[in-house]
Amino acid sequence: MLRLLVIGLLLCGLATALRQGWLEVQWSRFLHDAGLNFIDPDRPLKLQEVPVISPERSESESASP
Repeated sequence: MLRLLVIGLLLCGLATALRQGWLEVQWSRFLHDAGLNFIDPDRPLKLQEVPVISPERSESESASP
């Protein structure tokens, strides 16, 4: 039970830090380190450029069966 309390407090603290701007996630570096080598780690990644949710990519995939 104590473990769950500590994990909950850690997650709450992490969420607060991200919301307040104390922590920053550099998505381009994170995705490059995860193995997506076509992403430039030195250039900021905009939300519409994320490969999974890109509208251009989803339209082209749905058009070709």
